[in-house]
Amino acid sequence: MGLMKVFSVKRAALSCVLGFLIPFGYGVLLAGTFYYAREATPRFLIWPIGWPLPPMIFLLGPRVREDVVTGVTLLAACNTLLYGALAYAALPLLLTGGRKPEGYEPPPPPERPDSGAE
Repeated sequence: MGLMKVFSVKRAALSCVLGFLIPFGYGVLLAGTFYYAREATPRFLIWPIGWPLPPMIFLLGPRVREDVVTGVTLLAACNTLLYGALAYAALPLLLTGGRKPEGYEPPPPPERPDSGAE
């Protein structure tokens, strides 16, 4: 009986990279789109990447808004953890497609030796 592999170092590394790139790419896309459209970015579009700011202000005080480096670092860390965890959970489903290979048939049941009656 084989054990299912629960933790994979390659999948963890890829999910960390994706956890950083997904919110970063989304932020760059938002900034570029609304900069060239010369409009203010709607708040509801910022929520997916700006969600850690209210809890950080609550926990660390308004100092976080003044110290830009700390705020951006905490924002990036929180988003990397959230989106990295989502990517880690979604990668097996995306890579396998959520279904068995086409020619898959379960192995035949083991043969039972007769109990001595001939």
